[in-house]
Amino acid sequence: MIILLSKKMGFCLGVKKSIELANKTIKNKNTMIYMYGPIIHNPRIIKDYQKKGVKIINDFSKIPDGSTVITRAHGISPARCMEAKNRKINLIDTTCPNVKKLQKIATYLYEKQYFIIIYGDKNHPEISSVMEMVNHHALIVNQTAEIIDINQKKKIGIISQTTKNMHDFKKMASFLVDKTKELRIFNTICPATMERQESVYDLSKNVDVMVIIGGKNSANTSRLAEICKNQGVKTYHVEEKNQLKRDWFSKNDRVGIGSGASTPDYLTKEIIQQLKEWYL
Repeated sequence: MIILLSKKMGFCLGVKKSIELANKTIKNKNTMIYMYGPIIHNPRIIKDYQKKGVKIINDFSKIPDGSTVITRAHGISPARCMEAKNRKINLIDTTCPNVKKLQKIATYLYEKQYFIIIYGDKNHPEISSVMEMVNHHALIVNQTAEIIDINQKKKIGIISQTTKNMHDFKKMASFLVDKTKELRIFNTICPATMERQESVYDLSKNVDVMVIIGGKNSANTSRLAEICKNQGVKTYHVEEKNQLKRDWFSKNDRVGIGSGASTPDYLTKEIIQQLKEWYL
């Protein structure tokens, strides 16, 4: 067996900064620490935080006044920030810089009265935070077919969830040219996301099997698996080594390994070690 690694893997800079800030907060506090939703979409990381005594709560109103709260990297709305201030909650904002950029652009488009289209997943926390910032005055779409029936607009602004596919975003943006006299396109897809997508795309063309490592609820990781499957290569998306199955592979396979921007390196090492124990 030959094991080949994607050129771009593991924590992106934004996730790394978020995790470092959270870890520093936990280390310096002797009282209960709350986390407003999972900081990133990786079950192993979240389990580790819970073992350290961090309490994860999805309902902000249930967090006690005066508490220390770590936000998720996917962003938090101004309304929540104001509520935290009023309730004397010490808010540790771990929002990814690329998400903050997306929020800023969305706010600009809203203030300038553009018809806003967001290429994203309706239930993703990143999109939820953006929608709150524009008072829910935006159309969230996940494919070009959803904008076919849009009537002519005076001006349209299109942005994207940071973890979406660049090829699909370009296709959607080009379709809007005939829908308005003024079209503003902001490429808000994270550079690290694009790098990882390009990297697994290239690797998937030269292997027999692809293993993508990361949370099943991670949008950017799921996108990597989707890209590989679209190349026709046998692809498996796993979170940890215990999800691997030996009959997925044969001893002469060329196995490609990629991981999402929220996947710690130690999980990748564990999976590589398992494959070596089986076949090398």
